[in-house]
Amino acid sequence: MVVASRSIEATALAAFVIHAFVAGGCWVKKEVGKQMQADIVALQTEFEVAKKAHTEQRAELVRRLDGIDKRSAELKLTLEEYRRITGRNAADFGVEIQQVKRHATEMRGQVEVNGHRLEVIEKRLRIIHDDLSSQKAEALQREEERLKKELEERQKAEEAAKKKLPEIKRPAEQEEFYKLAHGMIEAGQYKAARILFEEFLEKWPRGSYSDNAQYWIGESYYAQQNYRSAALTFQRVRKEFPRSDKAPDALLKLGYCFFAMGMYRESLPFLKEFVQSNPKSPLTKKAKKKIREAEKKLR
Repeated sequence: MVVASRSIEATALAAFVIHAFVAGGCWVKKEVGKQMQADIVALQTEFEVAKKAHTEQRAELVRRLDGIDKRSAELKLTLEEYRRITGRNAADFGVEIQQVKRHATEMRGQVEVNGHRLEVIEKRLRIIHDDLSSQKAEALQREEERLKKELEERQKAEEAAKKKLPEIKRPAEQEEFYKLAHGMIEAGQYKAARILFEEFLEKWPRGSYSDNAQYWIGESYYAQQNYRSAALTFQRVRKEFPRSDKAPDALLKLGYCFFAMGMYRESLPFLKEFVQSNPKSPLTKKAKKKIREAEKKLR
């Protein structure tokens, strides 16, 4: 724009000078005239160039202004749409925020209620646990007292039996001694029989009737429903006298002891082993019946 202005000024000045010379009738040299004419042409050329540049600059400026106006209008529409959208979403968000706050308050209240309930339940469980512990302790104490009393009664009975036994003359021969102890079994005097069989084993631990004596000690416990002691004694027969004729009977009675103690699953291996090892025994039928009973209990 500055170049164009200066070119216009130069062209006007050149035209004024020419006009002055012509109007004044001044004469100039030929060389000077040619130079002046060349300067005028140059000035006119510069003027056209400047004019063209000015026109292009003006057009570019108008185009830019139009673009700015267009962008301003678009921006205005965008801002209006943004305000409209954000205004609506803000309202929606406000509602949702209120709902979230309400839900959070409700959940917080529910958590507090549940916490209170848990505290109540925990207190009740603690009371129940304390009661059960107290009841369990009392039950254990009663059971301990009962067993202690029972043991004392057994000891007294055995002491009484021992006091009576010295009056019985012990035979010197194994067979006679064995018959004496076995006679006590047949008479139902199990404690006395057990004492005599134990004395027999002390004298003849590996005698001809030692396996039978050990077996009948187990039978004396079994007859008195002391199944645990009976099982231990029958197992001793199997361990110490594995080839004895009483070993199969001891095996069968082991199954009976576990069955009597309510240990049905533990009784099955002994009963089944007896059936498999002694298929022709007259006791096999009873063993099979006991197996069916145990399996029925386990269903």
